[in-house]
Amino acid sequence: MSDFQKGIVTNPTAGDVHVNTPLTNFSQKYLQSADSFISTRAFPNAPVVKQSDLYYVFDRDDFYRDDAEERADGTESAGGSFDLSTDPYFARVYAFHKDVTDRQRANQDAAVQLDTSATQFVSHKLMIRREKAFADAFFTTGRWATDNNSVNWTTATSDPIVDFRNAKRQVKMDTGYEPNKVIFGRQSWDAILDNDAVLARITGGSTRDMPAMVMRELVAQLLEVDEIFVMNAIETTTQKGAATQTRAFIGGAHALLYYAPDSVALNEPTAGAQFSWTGFTGATDAGMRIRRFRKESLSADRIEGEMAFDYRLTGRDLGYFFQNTTS
Repeated sequence: MSDFQKGIVTNPTAGDVHVNTPLTNFSQKYLQSADSFISTRAFPNAPVVKQSDLYYVFDRDDFYRDDAEERADGTESAGGSFDLSTDPYFARVYAFHKDVTDRQRANQDAAVQLDTSATQFVSHKLMIRREKAFADAFFTTGRWATDNNSVNWTTATSDPIVDFRNAKRQVKMDTGYEPNKVIFGRQSWDAILDNDAVLARITGGSTRDMPAMVMRELVAQLLEVDEIFVMNAIETTTQKGAATQTRAFIGGAHALLYYAPDSVALNEPTAGAQFSWTGFTGATDAGMRIRRFRKESLSADRIEGEMAFDYRLTGRDLGYFFQNTTS
């Protein structure tokens, strides 16, 4: 009987001729796409030089009231005035860092890429914080003139098209402006895509698959808005070290219909605005910066991110909020 038949393995074994080491061309790193975050795109950005200041607010009804009168020959024309007030902004500064020690850098394997990974880590923390600040400012109840909690777009009898048409009419009547944008939480967006009333108008009753961007454009046309944003970012909601880690979509199951221009202007209102402190040293137009500097006391380089911004709800009547659209 041969050694093979006896179950004897010829030396050296496969384990003897190879020592396991990390691959240099693959690692498992979870990085959310920048497109998942909408906090810097959904409302117009006002770059500001100072951390705090004021902006003017004109009284809407003074402009919309019918005060012009017929003028008799040789008499004074009817006249009037408008009220003017100010509101403040204050750009709070948020920051986060990751240290890379000299020993770590000297001893790292190529695939770890400590400096790149640390920068990505810091950037992700800032993006999540900003998205949550955005949701707290705009994407919750008690912020807008109308909170509608009576729709459920997962039911067979629901019709989001009618719901949006009614909401648009109300905002137009209250403000004179037709809402032109919608923000969907991920669950709310999924409910729209599966809604029978929406599918019937988009595909003629068919449920064939379509690319995500095509679907978004078609739904925008159906709702008669210029742009749709989907809050697709997630966060881990449990503390580090917990036995079970839990994650959730930051946007929840809500939707916001609103009016906003693409950029801030002197003669046009907006439902909300972001004030980004560009005067903060080295900050971008979004009020953000990533820098690396030496921490000699730690024998390390610090990669630190900072952002300075304020979200302001500038026109609560210019928005219409749908709460918990899937329940």
